Amino acid sequence: MQDKTYELTLLYDFFGELLTPTQREYFEYYYSDDLSLSEIGELAGVSRQGVRAVLQRAEALLREYEEKTGVVARFRQMSRDIDALRKDAERLAEMTQGQARELAGRIYSGLGELKG
Repeated sequence: MQDKTYELTLLYDFFGELLTPTQREYFEYYYSDDLSLSEIGELAGVSRQGVRAVLQRAEALLREYEEKTGVVARFRQMSRDIDALRKDAERLAEMTQGQARELAGRIYSGLGELKG
């Protein structure tokens, strides 16, 4: 469940604005606020099944957007690439002296800023 939650919240970070206001509201209640389907239903004045249907549609849309665009997959790959480059820069800084070491440090810092 935790992997599914992580995956869906990552998709939501990228594509959440493409959902309807109701889908966003229920998604945030469920995944961010950790409310149960019944609790969300009480807040929204709908049945538990109604909440589940909205969430299922939102989840399907998020997955569909990723399938069509591949944005999250590219983001993950870029993040892995940056991590690898930071490790290389760190190793380079340990192996060199003077200006090369300083340059390696700046590369490492710059890659850290890119990753955020």
